[in-house]
Amino acid sequence: MTTISQLPVQPLGEAASIPLDPKIFNTAKTDYESTSLLMGTPPGLFDSVNKRFPEIWKLYKSMKSLDWDENEFKYDTCNPQFKTCPPAVREMMIRTLAWQWEADSMAARQVAPIMACFNPTSELWAAYSAVGTNEVLHALTYSEIVRLSFDNPDEVLSEILAVQESLQRMEHVGEVMRRGFVTAHKFALGMVENDQDTYNDAYMVVVAMLVLERLQFIGSFAITFAIANTGLFMPIGKAVQKIAQDELEIHVQIGKQVLAHENTTERGKTARRQCADMITKLIGDVLMTEINWAHGLFSEGRELLGMNSDLLIKWDLFNAKDLYEFFGIPLPEEFDFPEHNPLKFMEKWLNIAMTQAAPMEQQNGQYKLNVMRRTDEGKVFDADF
Repeated sequence: MTTISQLPVQPLGEAASIPLDPKIFNTAKTDYESTSLLMGTPPGLFDSVNKRFPEIWKLYKSMKSLDWDENEFKYDTCNPQFKTCPPAVREMMIRTLAWQWEADSMAARQVAPIMACFNPTSELWAAYSAVGTNEVLHALTYSEIVRLSFDNPDEVLSEILAVQESLQRMEHVGEVMRRGFVTAHKFALGMVENDQDTYNDAYMVVVAMLVLERLQFIGSFAITFAIANTGLFMPIGKAVQKIAQDELEIHVQIGKQVLAHENTTERGKTARRQCADMITKLIGDVLMTEINWAHGLFSEGRELLGMNSDLLIKWDLFNAKDLYEFFGIPLPEEFDFPEHNPLKFMEKWLNIAMTQAAPMEQQNGQYKLNVMRRTDEGKVFDADF
């Protein structure tokens, strides 16, 4: 029997007989001074010593501070409300949950795996890792809402999966994500070069996620919050309020920060120019999808207090306008884009701090984690007891 003392010893500093594949850990990483957030050499040391992209790092830290749990809100009061509320309200809530659950499930499974293959910087990988985990939380939240709000959640699950219009809403963003997924994994396997075409696909994935989150997710929250604004399904409203905070304050801002920075690099400038038509078409196609969804949602006599198809479409146009202006794209002349928010009640729901409720009155989601910072380290205080 061989003892530990009899095992061969490899001298310190001597190279291993089987070196690590640089795609797993790149000991020769040479682009720590790269100006781009994407498409560097394969990852080496995870570097927080040299924070070259502090705004991305701040968003990563903010994402961590917003952490919460999918079972944070109790959905037991929603069960009887689904049974007794008007059929149109029930159908609107289920259709909206179907879209949100499916879209967040796609994001939860795709964002991090795609972006990991494009060799992001340490700051960006930290941010996308946190976003991926956060999207899992969002998808789990919708799953828990269904599990705990219905006597037979399997029946509702079947009903949700049967709403084909929800899948159609993801068609345009989904196609960009599909292309990005294929290119990302080909790039990781060495099947495509680190060239402008590959970079353009990575760039468009960031664009597609921004369109999904800024236009489609924020647009869909209007139905959830309009229903909750009537006093129905308040636990669902509060849970989705946390999701909306994550999306608007962090996910959307990460997308904008990445694109704004990349547009200062030579590759980013080229991608912005070469992908201009695709970006314009993507925003336009998604906007039309949302307009058609709004018409369909309020068809067949369905009504909702404080909301109708015209108001929902104005809200979609208001959200799309932000994207057009961010990308510097002229507003399409066929639409009348609102100058101001057409849904004032959304301000309360999207600004979580505006809802001032005592914890004994309703569940409160107004908090962040790890926001206290020590400032007394190394200091000596006089104390006279």
